Amino acid sequence: MGRTRIGAERAWGLGVASLLALILGPLLLFPTPLRRVAMAWTGLLILAAWLLLMAAIVGWLAKAGTPLLALIERGLRSWVARFALDPGALWLHWARHAHHPQQAWWCLEQAVCLGGAEAIFQEGLIYLEGGFGPGGATAATERLGRAAQRGHPEAAFRYAEALRTGQAGLADPVRAGTWYRRAAKAGFGPAAAWLARAHDVGDGVEADPEEARRWAEAAARLAPHPPLSHSLMRHDAAPEDALVRLGGQAMARLESAAAVAVSHPAGRGALLLGAALLGGLALLVVGTLFWTGSSNLHHLPLLMLGPPVAMLAWQAWRLRREGPRQGRDRLREAAETGDAEACYRLGQACQRGGRGRPKDALDAVLWYRRAAEAGHREAMRALAEAYRGGHGILRDPRAAARWEEAARGPGDQLYDAPIR
Repeated sequence: MGRTRIGAERAWGLGVASLLALILGPLLLFPTPLRRVAMAWTGLLILAAWLLLMAAIVGWLAKAGTPLLALIERGLRSWVARFALDPGALWLHWARHAHHPQQAWWCLEQAVCLGGAEAIFQEGLIYLEGGFGPGGATAATERLGRAAQRGHPEAAFRYAEALRTGQAGLADPVRAGTWYRRAAKAGFGPAAAWLARAHDVGDGVEADPEEARRWAEAAARLAPHPPLSHSLMRHDAAPEDALVRLGGQAMARLESAAAVAVSHPAGRGALLLGAALLGGLALLVVGTLFWTGSSNLHHLPLLMLGPPVAMLAWQAWRLRREGPRQGRDRLREAAETGDAEACYRLGQACQRGGRGRPKDALDAVLWYRRAAEAGHREAMRALAEAYRGGHGILRDPRAAARWEEAARGPGDQLYDAPIR
């Protein structure tokens, strides 16, 4: 999906420009006889900024489920999407590149509300891979059917698979064949390959060598066949962001340098001296501003900072006195670098749950899968057990058998394509 179709730059440019014009436009009235209106508008903007700051601090202290900044971001994205050439494609683009599952899910919901086939298909994949039990399988099949009716090739293929295998209790081989043909005619190669094999051996359709030859030729024309898509919520499907990667590398170098400095007495002394100098400089700047502005009441903005500073100090003291002391999550850091053993151990920790790490069967399955795909045999067995019992993922005896066999055989036999 190209930038031309999405129109992200155009949407952001028009949206932000129009928003700035609405907010800052009245300030242009200062040189005119309507100067009082501009002054009143300036006061309202300052008051609004102050209220937003207070709301953000109170929400942070109260541990609000959705922070104020996230709500502002959602409102801004909703405004910008109005100026997009294809709002549904833009919402889906934002969902793909979101680095927080809640934000990705919310953006996807906006795209689904607009009725796009790709958005409905992605929602179906989330239900299909999300481990919501029989209800999740039913919802996934319903959404795959809706996306297929809107002309989505892979959704038609997945819907045909559900009808052929009886997923969610919908066994209908005749309709399955119809949707396989629709997917193949729409250019989805795996559907043409399945039809060629099915007509060759009579699997669910009438054996017909001529039809098998015709579909085999179509499958050859459509090669190479694309892999089946994964949902947006899979950890290993999240896109890599260059800014996040550079930030992580910079923080790693900074932590390494800090560790070296702290390990020597001279380094510790230098750090303490630097902190004292910075604190003294900050007090000097604040005191200077307060002293020079006292005559004209320019110190009022500084006084307004008193309540939030007091609340932050109180919260910091309470957390230090009562809150749990938690260090870095080095196990997750190692797992996110791709270490198979760390991924397996993190999957175990998510499966068991405990202090500082909530129990999450879906997270456990995702980390087991990542370790298994890297060749970790214990993770393969754990993943097979999850598929066998439906722990955190849809129950699938065939997938369980596949991972059990992979755990017994050589590592290069790993694959994740559906068994026909």
